[in-house]
Amino acid sequence: MNSVEEKLKSAPFIRVLIPFCIGILAGENCQSDWKWIFLILCATSIITLPLLIISNFKQKTFFGLVAFIALVFFGLFTNTALRYQPQPLANGQYFAIVDEYPLEREKSFRAIVRLVDSNQRVLAYFGKSDSIPKLEPGAIVWFRGKPEVIRKTGNPFEFDYQTYALRNNLGYKLFIKSTDYRVLKAKSRPNLAEYSLVIRARLIHILENCGLKGEVLHLVSAVALGAREELEPETTQSFSKTGVTHVLAVSGMNVAIIYVVLELLLRFLNRRRWGIFLQTLFILVAVWGYALITGLSASVLRAAVMFSFIVIGKSLNRNANIYNTLAASAFVLLCFNPSLIYDVGFQLSYLAVLSIVYFHPYLYGLVYCKYWVVDQIWIMLTVSLAAQIGTLPFLLHYFHQFPTWFLLANLLVIPLVTVILYLSFVVFAIAPILPILGIWLTQVLALAGQGMLLSVHFVEHLPYSIIEGLYPSDSTMLLMILALMSAALFVVTKRINRLRLSLIFIIMALCMGLSTQINQQIRKEVVVFNLPQRSLIAFTTNRTTYWLSIDNSINQAKLKPYSKPYEGYRGILKSAMLNLSDTLINRSGSLSHHGDFINLSGLKIWIYNDQVLTEATWKSLPSADLIILTGKHRPDYISLNRYCSNAIVVDARSKQSLGNLQIADNEESQSRHFTTEHGGSVDIQFQLSANGDPSNLKYGYFSSQ
Repeated sequence: MNSVEEKLKSAPFIRVLIPFCIGILAGENCQSDWKWIFLILCATSIITLPLLIISNFKQKTFFGLVAFIALVFFGLFTNTALRYQPQPLANGQYFAIVDEYPLEREKSFRAIVRLVDSNQRVLAYFGKSDSIPKLEPGAIVWFRGKPEVIRKTGNPFEFDYQTYALRNNLGYKLFIKSTDYRVLKAKSRPNLAEYSLVIRARLIHILENCGLKGEVLHLVSAVALGAREELEPETTQSFSKTGVTHVLAVSGMNVAIIYVVLELLLRFLNRRRWGIFLQTLFILVAVWGYALITGLSASVLRAAVMFSFIVIGKSLNRNANIYNTLAASAFVLLCFNPSLIYDVGFQLSYLAVLSIVYFHPYLYGLVYCKYWVVDQIWIMLTVSLAAQIGTLPFLLHYFHQFPTWFLLANLLVIPLVTVILYLSFVVFAIAPILPILGIWLTQVLALAGQGMLLSVHFVEHLPYSIIEGLYPSDSTMLLMILALMSAALFVVTKRINRLRLSLIFIIMALCMGLSTQINQQIRKEVVVFNLPQRSLIAFTTNRTTYWLSIDNSINQAKLKPYSKPYEGYRGILKSAMLNLSDTLINRSGSLSHHGDFINLSGLKIWIYNDQVLTEATWKSLPSADLIILTGKHRPDYISLNRYCSNAIVVDARSKQSLGNLQIADNEESQSRHFTTEHGGSVDIQFQLSANGDPSNLKYGYFSSQ
């Protein structure tokens, strides 16, 4: 395996990619106005490079350092120059072009539209009408309203949709009543992405006409064309739990199947004079044609660019360095869209390919298989295992679970993916010409789809099929990656120092995990969540959480999107709903309440929910350390400020409802008054003093804690 290290050393684009990525990551905390400073510094560094091209070793080292700095500045410039920053839009009338087919929701249709005058993209929710389901990409709608800038909710450990949207050039959202929009008869000329979606819809319609229907139709459409919008959530969850969710997103594996099969079929062209050129051309046309019919999604575009570099590299040089090719394709993609570095799909796809290239030859060489069928099975198993090795820390970090039977699931599913992929192409080509033959082939396609569903459900219900509740911190994940890299180098090079280094990283990760568990055992915390028109509060002591929602229709199942990430990262072992309508309740000796007053390990909390209080009642109220406003009506602010001047006040409704109270605008503010709509969820942490009273209070918006 020494040749692998030699290839890594001889891959110049890796040395280009690393400082460029460092610059992109560092630029995340820099202002967009600094882009010209970074450009000037980058240009200055580049200008000095020719002066350093001399043979002296020390100056060669200095040349490398200056080149490194130039690439860092280039990454900083790229990030700050291409960063999308939406500005507030006025309340008015707009014309917009529909960018995608609308998806039906419970009370609306969801679609991304593009404003004609400013080209801004808006996530629009249209009130239900008969005209919306008939829309195609390129349709024009008129509407009136005020597109709101997408903002963070600030809830604990919740998916940051605002950042995700901005990195995809989506800055606004708007709900439009059915009376406030009209679909126009005129249509714009669709761009390539919109035209691609129309083609994909036509191909799915061919499958429907040939008799494919139900969840099998949705599954085949997802596997072959990347149209996973109509899949049932239970199906998507089953694929995730078995470790084969990658087959539902048209990405590297689908393009790899096309590439491998075409290269095998066109291998005879290598014997002819222009054969290599023709083979390369056919494969590139097939790869990019496939990207076109699958909707030009970000994942398939990444895969198409990556494999285009691989194909071109192999055509120019039979011994092309695959590491250099991967680095070059990643560099090109990041130059056009630096936000891809944060994209989960981008990270996993490149890590999986890199891990396969690095580990697969070693794993495959462990066992010699005499028979072809056994050898193919061994290849699939070792490829799946190699991909899992490189992506494991990121999978745990992003998805918080580990499918234990992933090898079996991939062994059953991947052959069916190949069948579905190529048989779908045959149906698309034959069905319009010979409908009867298309129907017969579609029946085989249906069997393959049903077989995939049965395989996934079979693996899902095996004992211990998944390990859930894995929530490694960022620092723990970094240590896991370093330990994995050191262990991989030890396996390849057999150098004992690298094994020792891997063990050191593992010990550090274990110590960090132990420290986290100790903190969880002594944690005392109140978190007021930021939910639209609702109130949700978490009372946590040690590893137990009680959830309070004033809305009686909300149960723990509905709270799962908010409670699951919080309980996972906080290491909660027990949770329950709290009902203020009960009488005096004692729970585990740490929480008790009487009416609207709660005592959490000595912290006195008052839940104000539209009570009507007189001056005399205000005076008779017990003292409170924390007041949480949850109702719709406003309290008597003068009395609130007079009798509860030392309390922390959190409004779970809106900034305006706090009246003339001083509100904390940022983490540096010393105000004790907060509103969730303004700054996101509010976090109050405390400890117990020697006499059992709450002390060392820490409070503020959760995002700044």
